Amino acid sequence: MARRPLALLSTALLAASSLSAQLEVTPAYRADQLECAQFIETSHTVSTTQTGRRPREQTAGRRGIWRFRANPERADLALEGWLDTLVLWRRSPEVTIRPDTDGLIGGRFRGILSREGQYDGRVQPFVPDEVAEVAGMATALDDFFPPLPARPLHSGEIWTDSLGLRIQRLSDSALSGLPLYRFSLQLRREATSAAVRHDTVPLDLRQVSVERGQFVWHPTLGLLSRQRTIVIETTVPAGRTVRETVRSRIEQQISVVRDLRVPVGRCPEGPTPSEVRPPDSGTGTPGPRGPAPAAPGR
Repeated sequence: MARRPLALLSTALLAASSLSAQLEVTPAYRADQLECAQFIETSHTVSTTQTGRRPREQTAGRRGIWRFRANPERADLALEGWLDTLVLWRRSPEVTIRPDTDGLIGGRFRGILSREGQYDGRVQPFVPDEVAEVAGMATALDDFFPPLPARPLHSGEIWTDSLGLRIQRLSDSALSGLPLYRFSLQLRREATSAAVRHDTVPLDLRQVSVERGQFVWHPTLGLLSRQRTIVIETTVPAGRTVRETVRSRIEQQISVVRDLRVPVGRCPEGPTPSEVRPPDSGTGTPGPRGPAPAAPGR
């Protein structure tokens, strides 16, 4: 019985891929791609901070299963997402922290996702302090979905925008004989100041953030996987708020993979996605949870 949904999924993918091979397709997010979709996200972060000659290293990790519901919203889509499971940890020379994430599981993230991949969060669930200390989960969906080029690209062609984003279409790959679109993505950003909590004067610094990665796209299912490496290098000169120059380097590896064992468009029992609206209380509303399918091996 377990093989039948997979067989139906493969048939649907094959039919869609045969059609897409004949058409020029511009990648775009649609509600039917993300309705009932499930993704497995993992990340590993290494951060090094140096003050004077004293370096300090910390590592952190995250593994979670995301579920989504989606509805068309004019030209965009209304998106509702929640974590079905979440494991966090952070390790320093002194201690390893593994916060209890039960207070976040099931809490709803709601927002608007544009066809090009820009996410506008409207509702975030309450994030317990012990979770917020390890990971910035309140903004977890802000860059979860990769941005897409605004026009069709041929193999080898590059699209850029004015904000430092560079997307190149790579040669197509295949999954069980099915053609898939592959893209590389690069993004570079620089900053010279940062806001400081409880201080009206911004902190002077020099920060360079570089992201490199790839994502795989199917013309019917949309996003299948995304691999990212983000490196952030920051220098804070000695001044009013710090006595010695501080340098830091953060390197983060992030993987997002769609769980194809979940049948397309088949959701667990529960309510349809609610209309996205401004939050009344600033927190997401936990909803019913179905049993989570087993995640693939790491």
